[in-house]
Amino acid sequence: YDFGFDVFDKFEFQLKPRTIFIGEFEVPEPLKEAPAKGSTCSYPSPTVELGVQQFKWNGSKGQLRMLQHGQVHSSFDNAFAHCCAIIKVSGGEFAEDMLKLLNKPTDEVEEEKPLENEVEKSPQVNTEKTVIEEPTKDLKEDLDSAIVVTEESYVSSSEDLLVPETNEPKVDPEYQQTLDTLLQRVKESKTPAEVNAVYRYTRTWDDEQMKPILLATHKRLEELEKEKASANEPPSLMVQIQTAPDLTTLDALEIDVAARDPQIQPKLMGYVRKRRYELENPTPTQQESTPDYLLVDGF
Repeated sequence: YDFGFDVFDKFEFQLKPRTIFIGEFEVPEPLKEAPAKGSTCSYPSPTVELGVQQFKWNGSKGQLRMLQHGQVHSSFDNAFAHCCAIIKVSGGEFAEDMLKLLNKPTDEVEEEKPLENEVEKSPQVNTEKTVIEEPTKDLKEDLDSAIVVTEESYVSSSEDLLVPETNEPKVDPEYQQTLDTLLQRVKESKTPAEVNAVYRYTRTWDDEQMKPILLATHKRLEELEKEKASANEPPSLMVQIQTAPDLTTLDALEIDVAARDPQIQPKLMGYVRKRRYELENPTPTQQESTPDYLLVDGF
């Protein structure tokens, strides 16, 4: 027989998401299609802390390759389960931080369930239902009950009936405090691993709550990448000339000067002549000042 879900009024149904098997472990299926641009995605990465990297989907070539390889998930938890399966299939063991994370979801769910039940059983729901079911109640009675006459000459109204509730979003103080701490930690991070470590504290946050931390981590990672690139850059030609250890090296650098812009060649040649004089006339005690004519072009 075919029965609709509404037949079982005392039961709730939940569709099980698609899963895949990695060895003997069943994990949520990775995304098969590209998500919307700007969506927060995650992928398993056993080499980093917590085993998960998060990013904003922009459809780049690298992201499309990860999607093709079945590595992109729509949530941190799915990517974390994928990473755990990879580690176990490889015969590895979970690090201490991952073990703590494995034990965290159960406690959070147990704490959240009573709150949901209390909301569902809240008497406020019954009160609203009563008001809706009795629309014919005399308006005059409501107004009379809302007016409070005092001994003074003014009249005050009941806030519960006359002042509408505002829908302004309330900021959770605990969330704001955690966010400020994490933003400061990201700002002070010295390595990409330290930057990505803050994600361990954001597993239960939604996309809106994640926006500030994602922007901060991406900005800090770009700054660290630029610092690394600048540190790996070779010294300028002028510095190489000034620190040339011998005449052979200086001759090679003089050839490089000829390939530079004609406007800066005279200045660089001045440094070449100065360094050549220093190498040909070493002073072990105190270096004498270089004659000014060596720095003049055309010597």
